[in-house]
Amino acid sequence: MAVQKQYAHYVKPMLIKEPPKGLYPEKRVWMEAKDMEGFNAHFSFGFIKEPTNYIHPMEGAIVHPFDELLVFEGTDSAGSMLDLNGEVSVELGEEREEYVFNKPTVVLIPKGMPHGAMKVRKVKKPIAHYTIGLAPAYSASPIKVNDVKSKGNKYQKYVKKMITTVAEKAPEAEGRMSNVIGRDGIMRPAKAGVGPGNGDQIVWLYGDDLEGFNINFTWGFYSQCGKWHRGGESHYHPEAEILCFVGSDFNDLNYLGAEQELGMGKEMERHVFNTSTCVVCPGGFPHLPLITRWVDKPYYFFVICLSGEHASPWTETEE
Repeated sequence: MAVQKQYAHYVKPMLIKEPPKGLYPEKRVWMEAKDMEGFNAHFSFGFIKEPTNYIHPMEGAIVHPFDELLVFEGTDSAGSMLDLNGEVSVELGEEREEYVFNKPTVVLIPKGMPHGAMKVRKVKKPIAHYTIGLAPAYSASPIKVNDVKSKGNKYQKYVKKMITTVAEKAPEAEGRMSNVIGRDGIMRPAKAGVGPGNGDQIVWLYGDDLEGFNINFTWGFYSQCGKWHRGGESHYHPEAEILCFVGSDFNDLNYLGAEQELGMGKEMERHVFNTSTCVVCPGGFPHLPLITRWVDKPYYFFVICLSGEHASPWTETEE
């Protein structure tokens, strides 16, 4: 007889569905607060495998009543995660200022700012593209913009490289694992001894990297077995976060290619999964240890936390 687990409702299979009409031409991971135990944000995820004329939206321009982040990341885990292996353009503002980038990038969309179709101009290797909206559910309204593109740079500050920085004067800088950040802006926690199952390469951006958006998030390449954190057994965060595990089969968003064992709650109740999964961790909820049990193929992992910082006290130090 199967044992009923207390925290099973926090461990969610990724939901793959048609996105809202007019955003993307194919199914992708799409999850909102109603799918994530009330987590106060929504996100989507998918791979771009070939050049495409216009996505998000597929035509015209839109505005949102919430802050949004549009992330474009490389997927070549055998190379450097600072390589996008493609080229993307995006139009921002009523002026339709166009920005073109060929490095991993997050485009910030403050609430109410018009943004037009993004064009994926070149794809050498599949691009991971995920979106984060700081509201429980997605909504958008079409808006009229200029007929002619502008060549200005009014919105340049909203186009950010996906790279880890150290806020030297911030009191939280130590909590950002600044000791594992390389000169290239890549974190290598597994190599640095944080834990053998931790990331091969990670980038982590915080609120002060993101024009004050109340969020911190990551992107990482993972390929090793073992415990992720040697420093303790279980920790928590004051704010809610989700842990997103996705595989590197670009044609199957359900595939993870690895098996994870995660402790949940003060009891460290064990949960095991080997398909693409979203784990919800409410504010103050203890979680870990996290142990990668086996890996058939390198996979990706990203965190979305609803705070500009990422305090992570160990529960055992407070008992």
